[in-house]
Amino acid sequence: MNYQTFRKVKILIGSFVSVTVAMAVVLNNMILAFAGVLIGLLFLVLVRKKSKIILVDERIKSVGGQAARLTYTLTTIVVAFLSLVFILIGRRIGELQLEALGTVLSYVALLNLAVYAISFKFYSKKYGAEK
Repeated sequence: MNYQTFRKVKILIGSFVSVTVAMAVVLNNMILAFAGVLIGLLFLVLVRKKSKIILVDERIKSVGGQAARLTYTLTTIVVAFLSLVFILIGRRIGELQLEALGTVLSYVALLNLAVYAISFKFYSKKYGAEK
C-alpha cells in the first residue's frame, strides 16, 4: 500500500467515525459513539500494520517537536495574559466571576509550566543529558 492509498483509507475511517458519532449524538446513544470510535481505531491500527511504508521520519518528528514547542509557548503566554487581564478587570469592576476565572487561568498556566518542566527533565535524563 502506498502513501496516497493510506491517506485515502485514513480519511474514509475518519469519515466513518465522524458519521457514527454524529448519529450517536442525534440518537442520544453513547454506546454507539463509543463503538464507532473503537471500531475506527481498530481499522486504523490494522491499516497501519498493513502499510509497508515509513510513515514517520526524523524530519516529521523534528517539525512536530518545533510545532509543539511553539504551541506550548504561545498558549502559556496567552493564558497567563488573559488571567492577568481577567483578575485586574474583575477587581476594578467588582465582578467575582471574572476574578475567579482569572485565578483559574493562572493555575492552568502554572500547571502548564510545571508539566513542561517535569517532562523536560524526564526526557533530558532519558536521552543522556548530564546529571
